[in-house]
Amino acid sequence: MRRLTTVLCLLTAVLPGVAACAAPQTRPGAAAPSASAAWSTYQAEVSGVTPGPGARAVTVQVEALAGGDGCSRNVRVDNQTEENGVIFADIVQDSAGSAIVGACPTFEPAEVTLTSEEPIGDRPLSLNQKTWALKNGAYNRCDENLGCNPPKDRCDPTWTRAAVRGMDVSRHSQGHVEACDGNWLVMTVPDDPTSCGVEPRPGCEVNTAVRRYFLRNEPAGWSIVARTTSGGCDAVRKAAITFPRALCANLKPTARLVTVAPTPPSGRPGG
Repeated sequence: MRRLTTVLCLLTAVLPGVAACAAPQTRPGAAAPSASAAWSTYQAEVSGVTPGPGARAVTVQVEALAGGDGCSRNVRVDNQTEENGVIFADIVQDSAGSAIVGACPTFEPAEVTLTSEEPIGDRPLSLNQKTWALKNGAYNRCDENLGCNPPKDRCDPTWTRAAVRGMDVSRHSQGHVEACDGNWLVMTVPDDPTSCGVEPRPGCEVNTAVRRYFLRNEPAGWSIVARTTSGGCDAVRKAAITFPRALCANLKPTARLVTVAPTPPSGRPGG
């Protein structure tokens, strides 16, 4: 993987004895950076990308730090590389106020041009570790879970895994699909299967609830309609009367997930 080398530094404190004045748009009591405060490099928030000018460039829109003296200067493209058909770059700015709470409370738009030696075409752009892709002549930021080209089939694991990531469960939880017809999804998901650690501690017991989720297909993805540990259709039909009985009639109550990590024999490490 490409290793980003953006320097994220803490600013030095305001010099002793130098009075700090609040900037006009700064929250009351927040100090603006002094004239001698150090400037350091930070990532700038990318708000959009447009093709051009020309075939070898794109224009990157940025929300630069603002609202006080020393908030932002020299917004630029840094650490640009091109690997495996992807253009990687950091979009950065220099700031002398970013580390001072309240010194830069707002943002102002800025633009930078990213250029390539070859036509950019439809190559994806990884800007500050977030991917943008060109589709129908416009750039859109790719979803971190679904990627740039999610499958049309909503029952595809790409979509069902994304549904689990949107639930209030452990990030290590994995769902089991019980039924999916493209419009409705039924899956069971444990609350936290790693309460003893990703590699369970010897002798530790995981005993966590497993819940059944009923989800409806929405334009943005799967949306939770009901959650239960019981069987049958009662829970989901109360929430969505149009839910098809064929997908819930034979469902049994969920069982808890119980696993016990073995204790090493006496005399061995951990025993």
